[in-house]
Amino acid sequence: MKKISLLLLAFSLFNFSCSSDDSGSTPVTPEPEVTDDFKFLSVTSEGKIFEIGNNTGHTESIGQITSQHNLLMLPTMCNIGSKIYTMEASAAEPNILVIYDKITKTTTTQQITLPASISSTMREPLIASLKYNGSELIAIVGENMPTNASSNKIISINLQNYQTTDLEIDIFQLSMTSTELINNNLYVSTREGLLEINLTTKTVRELQANGTQIAATRLAKISNTKLALMRFVPGVVNGVKPFEYNLTNNTLIEKEAGNVSSVGHPSGASVFHNGQYLNLIFTAGSKFGISKINYETNQAQFVELNHDIVGTNAIIVDILQ
Repeated sequence: MKKISLLLLAFSLFNFSCSSDDSGSTPVTPEPEVTDDFKFLSVTSEGKIFEIGNNTGHTESIGQITSQHNLLMLPTMCNIGSKIYTMEASAAEPNILVIYDKITKTTTTQQITLPASISSTMREPLIASLKYNGSELIAIVGENMPTNASSNKIISINLQNYQTTDLEIDIFQLSMTSTELINNNLYVSTREGLLEINLTTKTVRELQANGTQIAATRLAKISNTKLALMRFVPGVVNGVKPFEYNLTNNTLIEKEAGNVSSVGHPSGASVFHNGQYLNLIFTAGSKFGISKINYETNQAQFVELNHDIVGTNAIIVDILQ
């Protein structure tokens, strides 16, 4: 009997000890819920339109731009109010402006007739980029099969009647990747260098940094005096690094130093919002998602996305508040 009592006492003490530990344990603080500050609009060359959360990466398909013959040209993606304007990469039926209405989710087209001064002097001229200046589209026209002797022309397109005007500006870069418009200057990134085109004085000059050409893509306006861009990295397929270019003193500052990523497609612009340069990229570890780089603090964040859903050649065309 004494042995049994001792066993019961030991069991009771053990049970009490466990209960005391449980009651005095530190409660686990739940992870804060991730929410989105805003969403952005993304479009692919296949015409797929997505709304993507900036922090959660939540992706929702919200539309489809219908094309007739070929893929859509990423440097021509232009979001204006309730519409998206773009061009097909078609030499068979060139210069058809594709217009997507985000409210009705319908696609219409408009044949663009180039000025006679361009159509009579260029071989198979194609509109290769579009940028909105607040009242009309500014377009760069190049030849379907350009050579080193070929020049590109710049025109304006009236969105009320789709009439075109030759702005009488020639540029000679072949591989244009993106454009940005600041005041009356059109900035053009190419694989050969970065150009500044004054649409008023009709002058073209190459912007360099310490005498070095700037081969880049994904132009985005930071301010009236600064551009965000992705500079190409030699030896890496579509490899890029983020930079800030000061238009006042022509200095180039690398952001997120040492980190090389890749873009799914070398062409197309991007956006700069709330101090952050936003892009869709592949990391060095081959993960696809949103790159968010704060250009004030130099802090970088990455939100992984499913590239099978979004598409690797997607670009960001606008911010949705």
